[in-house]
Amino acid sequence: MFRLPKGTPLFEDIATCDLQLDAVVTKLAHGCFTGYASMTFQSAVGIMVFESGKLVSLVFENNRGVRLSSFEAMAALAEQMLADTSGKLHVYRLSGDLTMCIHALLQGEARYRAQELGLIDIKTLLERVKSEQMNCCLRIYTGDRSSMIFYKEGAPLGFFHDGSQEIETSPGDSQELTQDPTAKLDLYSTVSADELMAHDLLDIINVANVWKTAVSRQQSKG
Repeated sequence: MFRLPKGTPLFEDIATCDLQLDAVVTKLAHGCFTGYASMTFQSAVGIMVFESGKLVSLVFENNRGVRLSSFEAMAALAEQMLADTSGKLHVYRLSGDLTMCIHALLQGEARYRAQELGLIDIKTLLERVKSEQMNCCLRIYTGDRSSMIFYKEGAPLGFFHDGSQEIETSPGDSQELTQDPTAKLDLYSTVSADELMAHDLLDIINVANVWKTAVSRQQSKG
């Protein structure tokens, strides 16, 4: 799972074994939260992305590379919270524009994936991002370093580099990485923030029932 910019922390390092998933989701939804909540475990991570209280993206990934989304991700996250006492909750507020870009990175359309940078005319690609007014995330990386550039309607919003906590205005490592012959590139695009707002996973996922079912399953194992 990619490391994400933290934005403004609302909560960090809260033990998930003391929480109920439906209560966490309800609090963020009713608070019209914009940003993301991550639950990190020794063997997995779950990320919920909110836009004005609407759950617009949800992914769960374990260390075996299994990746789930939507209802399956919510069910897996509930099971993980109950089975793994190592979990920590982190909640970070972001602007709506950056939340849209996080959605692109996690579940957007893959325009390029693991493309060798040396085979791409990066200037032409950036002109395409601008001309098509893409909402997207461009990720440039090697085996041990990465840098991300977020775009709204073809204009760069900012840069996020390894070692940084927040979005920056300077290209920094991204320019240096483009010169590395081993570098690769991913480009993920998504719809506008307004279009994202038209979809709320909480309209189709009953989180209270998901949590209740997970609790019952856990108790039956005991």
